[in-house]
Amino acid sequence: MQSASSSCLKSNRLFLPSRNILQPVRPSRGNALRVQAKKGSNGTGLGGAVKNASESVGKALDDVDDNILNFCSLDKTGKPRSKQSLGEKEADFLDALRSFYYDNQPIMSNEEFDNLKEELQWQGSKVAVLSSTEQRFMEASKAYVAGKPFLSDDQFDELKQQLRSKNSKVVSQGPRCSLRTRNLYSDANPDYLKMTLLNLPAAIGILLGLFAIDDFTGFEITKLVELPEPWGIIVVWGLVLPLVFVLVNAVTGLILKDGLILQGPCPNCGESNITYFGDIFTVPGPRDTTTVKCPNCKTQLLFSNERRQIIVQSTPGSSTGTQKEQKSGPAAGKDATSPAGAS
Repeated sequence: MQSASSSCLKSNRLFLPSRNILQPVRPSRGNALRVQAKKGSNGTGLGGAVKNASESVGKALDDVDDNILNFCSLDKTGKPRSKQSLGEKEADFLDALRSFYYDNQPIMSNEEFDNLKEELQWQGSKVAVLSSTEQRFMEASKAYVAGKPFLSDDQFDELKQQLRSKNSKVVSQGPRCSLRTRNLYSDANPDYLKMTLLNLPAAIGILLGLFAIDDFTGFEITKLVELPEPWGIIVVWGLVLPLVFVLVNAVTGLILKDGLILQGPCPNCGESNITYFGDIFTVPGPRDTTTVKCPNCKTQLLFSNERRQIIVQSTPGSSTGTQKEQKSGPAAGKDATSPAGAS
């Protein structure tokens, strides 16, 4: 019996399939390494095979990671393209907008445009979050440089002035020279920090008056503020603070009527200069233009409130001044980068 059973076991072993045949092959990185090791055992050895396999796997992973969420990194055949710079992507974005809105011939699909816009936002580009007016200005500037302007000089100047009045960073440039008038000029922007500080004296006076009224009334205002929630919070945020804000603006507007502070770099030396437009009490102040001497280079500067520009009137040792500015009128501020200033 024992011999028979042993012979059966032996016979069964003969018909048992191999364990390696039943085991499924898993597409894992370890199996790839083992296959490379077996192939390289005849020549370079196990260490060299493992090294070659790890380098090939790492290179494949790098290629895959480089092609994730990149705009047009693969061509139509699936091969990687050369990566585009941020400036090239912004140029493609503006070209897509112009071709869609002005040429009525879209150069990319909606999915490609959304992918491009999302990538520009992730890379911190400001072109993708510009307003429609700013985007139109960028498109007009780019089209003019390319020799295909779609706006006239007057339309471009009007669009640029509209953006300057809104203090847009798109039209903000450094000191430059106008080819038409030969004048040096730079942009002037509102200084909102100093304009906020103009409200400080009125705010201090209103708060002192509020504390005095509270003291004279036996701290009735304090009792209202210290009411249980939510009444105390409603009194503070719904009554006291709005009242203080309105009174501060009214007092500041009464003392400094239509006050505006402009600051910008000197076109001659780059030093920051500041000027004030508006009345002080009953004393009339400058409204359109005012002259300032640069504290660094002693250059006479003309601040224009309407055009938000700083124009050099005269430099030290020059007696001619800026009579060209008075003769040329509004054309003096056109720069070389605009369609009207390059002529």
